[in-house]
This record gives sequence, structure tokens and C-alpha cells, in this order.
Amino acid sequence: MFNFTTLARQALLAVALVVSSGTALAGPHYQVTIHTEGYSGESGLLDFAFESNTDAPGAIATLWNFTGDFGDEYDRSGDVTGDLAGGVTFTTGNLTNYLTHSLILGGDVMFDIIFSGDYEMIDSPTGSTFFVALYDAGMTEQLGAIVQFDLIPGFDGAAASVLVAANADLADVSEIPEPSQLLLMLSALALAGFVGRRARNQGA
Repeated sequence: MFNFTTLARQALLAVALVVSSGTALAGPHYQVTIHTEGYSGESGLLDFAFESNTDAPGAIATLWNFTGDFGDEYDRSGDVTGDLAGGVTFTTGNLTNYLTHSLILGGDVMFDIIFSGDYEMIDSPTGSTFFVALYDAGMTEQLGAIVQFDLIPGFDGAAASVLVAANADLADVSEIPEPSQLLLMLSALALAGFVGRRARNQGA
């Protein structure tokens, strides 16, 4: 005899297992859109910085899928590898790691960013922070703080997390579901349809 309650419990257990395994394998993934229309016609600098204390667990920020009217690289320091065309990776091997790039202002700038590393697995009261800010062409004046990601390791029973603070006048930040999460949602929909059909057939 078909038991809807048992099947539902098994489905919830499967969902929980998929969620927990996906969380362990992939960190949070965000898409950032920066609006520079208010500075149309000007040149500026987009500054990316990853900072941590010496006792913070290691963390990695990977950026790719850049769009915008970028010019030449202005400066970089610390553990920063790659370029805008192929993707950039920041690690927290130094206290401060940054990349500054020239930019023609006036349109939208976009990039994807994903976080990973020991902060997801090692408990600690100390985390790391990734900043993005916009400066004038001479790096003498900050035109605006854009977005800040605070990577909070697990501690005292709490799970690791990422806190996002964005300047609503300059940026939009969207969290992008990972492929495992999309697969989970599709599987859940398929399971719901299967359960519904079985229930209808049993009723008939």
C-alpha cells in the first residue's frame, strides 16, 4: 500500500543530504552589478581588496565574468593572481591583498565572485573581509564604497556564513544558486509531481 507520509519523510531526508553535501563542496556565489551613470564621462579606478587578521582561517575569493569599460591595471599587491580576461584569485596569505584597475565610468560594470577556503571548515572568532570601492583616476578620493563581504567562520556552534553589505546607490548584489542547488530544486519538483500522481492513482 502506498504510504505518502513515509515517502515524504524519505524525500525530506534526501533533500537534507543533498543540501549538506552541496554546502560543503561549494561556497556562496554572487553576481555584482555596479552602476556608474552618475560619473558619466569620467575615468576612475575600481579597487578590490581582501583583508584578514593573522589568526583568521585561510579564505579564497575568485572573480570572473567581468564586463565593463575597463582599461589598464593600475596596481596590485599581495596574493593576487590572474587578470580580468581569465579571472582573478585572491587569497588571504597576506594581511592585505588588492587589485586596482582603471575604468571609464558611465555604464554598468559586472562580475561574479565566489568564496571558498578554510573559513568554511575551521572554527574561529576571526574572519576576513572583501571590499570593492570606486576611486577617482588619481586614487586620491573615494567616489563610493560599493560592496563589502564579511566571511564569518563557524564558531561556538554557529555555521560559517558570508555577510553582504552593498551601497544601494551604486550596486546590486545577487546570490547565484550553484548547479547542485538547481539540481536539487528540479529534483524536488519532479518528486512532488511523482507523489501527486501516485496519490491520484491510489485515490482512483
